[in-house]
Amino acid sequence: MEEKLKGYITENIFPLYERYYSHGMIHIENVIKSCLFLADYYKLNKDMAYVIGAYHDLGLKVDRKSHEIESGKILEQDIELKKYFSKEQIATMKVAVEDHRGSRKECPRNKYGEILSDSDRDFDIGILVKRQLSTSIKNYPEFTTFEEHFENCYQYMLKRINQSGHFNLWTNNPILIEKRAKFEKQYLDKEYAKSVYKAEYEKISKDGTIEKIKNYYLDY
Repeated sequence: MEEKLKGYITENIFPLYERYYSHGMIHIENVIKSCLFLADYYKLNKDMAYVIGAYHDLGLKVDRKSHEIESGKILEQDIELKKYFSKEQIATMKVAVEDHRGSRKECPRNKYGEILSDSDRDFDIGILVKRQLSTSIKNYPEFTTFEEHFENCYQYMLKRINQSGHFNLWTNNPILIEKRAKFEKQYLDKEYAKSVYKAEYEKISKDGTIEKIKNYYLDY
């Protein structure tokens, strides 16, 4: 990978996620790691995989509902990237970022979009719970109990199960499929899932994170 490119992103892009919680650096680093793994598996350009992982949620600062489109614009307009990529490569990355959303029903338009969308899925219940609870707390201030937040989060995730009974994947990587199977076994055991959510909710209630989610962090 191009070290100067990584340095630019580390110094100039990653700090833009400082005021995000559910879309903060834990999530971004996890997505980048998965993108690089899948890029290696499918023989794709790793620098491009790194960039799409790093830029895919930047549009949150513009508009939550269309953040994937706004993220694509930010990537396309970043002059620094033109030092490392051709117009065609930048266009490919822009489309990939535009197509990354987990709720998307249509297959992404290119392979980079597929690996980004699959990398953006939280097949790690520990990470998912942190992100979902914070989103619920931020978006539904009228909820005052753990039970309300849990049901909101859980029912939202169940809507992402496809007709084959699985959480959707666009790629066929065997390791990712195995990771999904483990996640599904844990998550679809509702009582087990609830225990993980409850432990996280109690933790962030005690350590002050809930107040920061409400009053400091900007992502919804």
